[in-house]
Amino acid sequence: MASAQLQTVARSGTGEHRHLYELASKLYSDAVAQQDEHLLQEACALAEAAQQLRPDNLAGLNLLARIELQRQHVGAAEYWVNRGLSIKPDSASLLYSAGHIALNQHQLDKAEDYFTRSCRISRVATKAANFLAHVKLLQGDYVEAFRHYRELIKTQSRDKQIRSKLFESASHVIADFYSEELEQDLLRYFDFTDSDHSQLRSLTTSLLKHKLRLSEAGCPLELETIANDNLLLQALTRFYFCDPLIERLLLTLRKSLLLSCSSNLAIKKDLLPLVSALAYQCSLNESVWYITSQEEALVQQLEILCTKMLSIDELTADDIYPALLLLQMYKPLIQCEFFPALSSKKLQWPKVMDSLIRQAITEQQNLNSIINSIPALGESADNTSRKVQQQYNQNPYPRWTDIGYSQPGNYRAALQAAFPEHGLLAQADGGSLDILVAGCGTGRHAIRLAQYFTQVKVCALDLSYSALAYAKYQAEKRHKRNIQFIQGDILQLDKLHETFDVIECSGVLHHMHSPVTGLQALTRKLKSGGVIKLALYSATARRQISELRKLWGNKQPGKPAEMRLVREALLQSSIEGDWTEIYNSPDFYSLSACRDLLFHEQEHVFDVLELEDFLASAGLEWIGMLPPPESQELLSLTGKHSSRITAAEWHTLEQNNPQLFAGMYQFYARKP
Repeated sequence: MASAQLQTVARSGTGEHRHLYELASKLYSDAVAQQDEHLLQEACALAEAAQQLRPDNLAGLNLLARIELQRQHVGAAEYWVNRGLSIKPDSASLLYSAGHIALNQHQLDKAEDYFTRSCRISRVATKAANFLAHVKLLQGDYVEAFRHYRELIKTQSRDKQIRSKLFESASHVIADFYSEELEQDLLRYFDFTDSDHSQLRSLTTSLLKHKLRLSEAGCPLELETIANDNLLLQALTRFYFCDPLIERLLLTLRKSLLLSCSSNLAIKKDLLPLVSALAYQCSLNESVWYITSQEEALVQQLEILCTKMLSIDELTADDIYPALLLLQMYKPLIQCEFFPALSSKKLQWPKVMDSLIRQAITEQQNLNSIINSIPALGESADNTSRKVQQQYNQNPYPRWTDIGYSQPGNYRAALQAAFPEHGLLAQADGGSLDILVAGCGTGRHAIRLAQYFTQVKVCALDLSYSALAYAKYQAEKRHKRNIQFIQGDILQLDKLHETFDVIECSGVLHHMHSPVTGLQALTRKLKSGGVIKLALYSATARRQISELRKLWGNKQPGKPAEMRLVREALLQSSIEGDWTEIYNSPDFYSLSACRDLLFHEQEHVFDVLELEDFLASAGLEWIGMLPPPESQELLSLTGKHSSRITAAEWHTLEQNNPQLFAGMYQFYARKP
């Protein structure tokens, strides 16, 4: 159609340039939105025809540069943008496009320069200010990135990408001193919906420690002062804290509140927000904190009391809520024996705890109804798989509430950008990709794939019914219809009739009895030319954890009370050794995550030098490693794009930086 229009316009002889430019611009916008290469080609032909009519038109030259960059013709894009800048060196739009070209080539310093120059000319003509912040983030200059995004969010608070990047940069920043202005900003950010508030945890924690003058010696402030601290109260309901000093403070506060309020089952009005916030925190961290025997006895009495009270027909919320709220500081409602009776009651709860109770009841009812709707491959015959299944049925991992934000894109294009030399998935027909997420857990990654990649169909498999129910519940809340959830063992995959273009298997194979057997089962379901993404534990990064696991040998802690006791011993330095890397991990601070981190039923670890042979055992070819977060500066020393770094070179980097792969080795392979 575009070719026919081009011929018609050329014959008309009037208004050629403007018509061609506008049509090319429209086709370019449609092509980007639809990820359509044919439309891009048509847009390029029209833009070139327009340029021939007016060779020095800056808008036309800029459009050609953007089209060619979208087509990954970087040399052609540079040609057009440089031609435009030779005519007008201070064009904000051309400098903006030049910044994107440099960004595409991973030339971050050049990109920073172009975006800075574009911003100086105009902060409204382009989104150069947004991408300058983005470059700072890529450079690992998190303080500057946060400063830029903090300014941008003032006028672009509804922009999900700006929110996401603000939170991402904040996750790497801590406060050096208390700032009331920063506190007010954080409170504002807490009100953002569809955001992962846990990314604000480190910054909020550091700010609170300065504000409360918290140190190893304790906190000098009185209970009443802390109880009215809005930042603390809001934070307790948004994420679970991951700091030993904050945990010690909250443990002290909780015990004091329990002892002072349980004797007459009354909570002072000014303490009610804090008790409620601590109940929220217990729900978020799944009651991971240590409980003394004195507290345990009182909690048991409260549970017995609540059970008896719920049997009273004339019961009102005012009668039971103090006991219930005190109990929730120690035990999530779902774990209480009286939970079914509570679910059947129609009570008007005080506003301060209404959402907490209703959320627990509604969510559990939804999960119970979903479990029976999940198709299954049948009972696993593997003993290790059954143990792992039981673990995740008891403690689904990870618990999450938001998938965060990513710019929508094309999976093939993202893979090509990560590994430009390999031409991955080029033999696919260009249509929808079938992706298997093997070991999807509670579904966050599978839902992100379905949400943010176009033309994908996702099959999500996991051992745990509990984890899958949570995953499907979250998918239904987001109206994701392009995901199929299936319960089953990777060793049972031959029962599936489908094969897949892509398989993603993160943090799973190292929990199988035989990781090689698991990998071979996955490979049989991968199409020829398909790719597989794997994530496996690094032996180097998990050295402390491996040492700790050796201490208990066959006496693996598995009950919540046992896990809480081990955590407390580590925090109190009662176990000889240096365990700082363990309690600096966010996973140490929730029960399901801590069990996954330290007390897993089965665990293997790998060395990066073993990975190529591991892949070869299943007939797969090594493609390359994904660079870990915050490794940009380190990788720049190699002088190579991350896709060209060999396994041996990664090994050298890791030996010099033992925590480089604390988040696991993440790498791709291809089936010939």
